[in-house]
Amino acid sequence: MNQNRLEYLFNRYAAGQITPEELREFDTLVQQPENESAFKSFIDQLLRTTSGTAAMPEEAIQATLQHITGKPASSSVVRYLRRSWWAAAAGFLLLGSSIYLITRPRHEAMRPLADKAPGSSKAVLTLADGSTIALDSSGQQVISQQQTAIRQSGGQLQYTVQAPGAGNGYNTLTTPRGGQFRVILPDGTAVWLNTASALRYPTAFTGADRTVELQGEAYFEVAANATQPFRVRTAAQEIQVLGTSFNINAYTNEGYTVTTLVTGRVKVNAPGKDAGIVLEPGQQAIAAHNGSQQLSFARAIAPDVIAWKNGLFLFDNADLETVMRCLERWYDVEVKYEAKPDIHYTGQIARNEPLSKVVHMLEQTGQARFRLVRAGQGHQAKDMIIILE
Repeated sequence: MNQNRLEYLFNRYAAGQITPEELREFDTLVQQPENESAFKSFIDQLLRTTSGTAAMPEEAIQATLQHITGKPASSSVVRYLRRSWWAAAAGFLLLGSSIYLITRPRHEAMRPLADKAPGSSKAVLTLADGSTIALDSSGQQVISQQQTAIRQSGGQLQYTVQAPGAGNGYNTLTTPRGGQFRVILPDGTAVWLNTASALRYPTAFTGADRTVELQGEAYFEVAANATQPFRVRTAAQEIQVLGTSFNINAYTNEGYTVTTLVTGRVKVNAPGKDAGIVLEPGQQAIAAHNGSQQLSFARAIAPDVIAWKNGLFLFDNADLETVMRCLERWYDVEVKYEAKPDIHYTGQIARNEPLSKVVHMLEQTGQARFRLVRAGQGHQAKDMIIILE
C-alpha cells in the first residue's frame, strides 16, 4: 500500500472531510499490522501539532472515552492507556465514525432530523459540447442537438433521430443520490437508471454496434436489431445482447458487478476478453471488483432483482451494511456506525416511504436502534443515520 494513500486518508479523516467509502477503506487499513508504523508516525505528528507532546494527557483520555462509551473510564483504564498510548490511538481510529479523533475534539453540531423524503425523478443531462441541463419530474421540454431531438416528459427522456446520418456525439445522463430517471435511446432501447448512476451513450447509433457505458445500476429493455448488436460496458463486465431485458448492478462500493437476465440471452465478458459466459433467463453473471477478471454464475429471482425499478426495496437475508448502502443512495444520507450488530433482513419496503418509516420498520427486529440527525451547518450540513446497538 502506498504510504501517500495512507497519509491522504489520515489527513482527510483528521479534517472531517473523509467520504463513507474512504472511511471504510481507512478502517480496514488501520487493522493491518503492516501499516502500524506509518499510522504511528502520523499520529505522533498530530499529537505534537495539537498538544506539543506525543503523550496522551489523562483528561484527553477521559474525555474521549466518555464521549465514545457514554461513561467515565476507570483510573486503572486511564493508567493503562497512558502507558500504551499507541494502542489507545489505534483503538480510537478504529471507531472511525466517532466525532473525536485522538486529542482533538470535533465540534460538529448535531441535531435531530425529524424525517427525510424519499428520492424522486431527477438527473443531469450532459450534452456532447459539455453543457448541462438539470432534469426533474416536472420538466417538459424539447432539446435540439444536431439532427436529434430530445424530448423530456417528466421523469423520462426520449431521443428521436430526425435525419439519416445524424452526428453521433456522446451524451451522459447522471442521477444523483436520491434520484432516478428513464431514457429511451435513439434505437428505441429503454433504460431505467437507478440512483447515483451514470449512462454514457451516442446521440445516434451509426456504427456496427450499439455501445453504451454504465456506472451504477440500470435496467435495460433492448430494442431488437440482429445486424447491430447492443453492448453495455462497465468497469468489470461487457455485456452483448441482440434483444432482451436485463439488470446490471455495477456500484463500485458493492464489491461485485452483477448482471441478471430477465428475458432473452446475453453474453457477458470480462473487459478485453473474448471468452465469456452466456446467460439464460433467471441467471446472473458475477464479477468481483478485485481485478481478477473472473466471472461466475448464480441463480436469481429476476423480479426481486429489479424490484427497485418497480418502486420497492426487496431484501432477501441482506446484512445490515447492504441495507444501509441502499438507504444511503436513495435518501442521500450518510450512515455512521456506533455499533454493527449482526442482523439480516428479509422483506420488502416501498421506496416512496419517508426515511423515518423505513427506519422504524428496520427497528422492529429489536437488534438495533437508529437515530436520524443533521450534522454541520449551512451548505455543508449532512443528513445521517446513526446506528446504535
